[in-house]
Amino acid sequence: MALKENRLDPEDTDLERRVLAHARILLTLIQFLAQERPEILSRLRTAFGSGHNLGDYEQDFSSTEQFGDMSIRLVEREISQHRQSR
Repeated sequence: MALKENRLDPEDTDLERRVLAHARILLTLIQFLAQERPEILSRLRTAFGSGHNLGDYEQDFSSTEQFGDMSIRLVEREISQHRQSR
């Protein structure tokens, strides 16, 4: 990530937007699937584990499992809110 006068390079911001778009698409798809098949969230949670371990000697370390766990909780919250709004 290259900074030029407190700005990111266009390639970096483009990559960031694409990654965020893919994350939103995946979360939405998981939410749609989980509404019909709630066991999907349990299977995802099993695959990603608890996700609350910090890396050795890294204060700001976030593992793939932590991001996965956070995504699953987000999907669960969205499904709960959707059910309450019915």
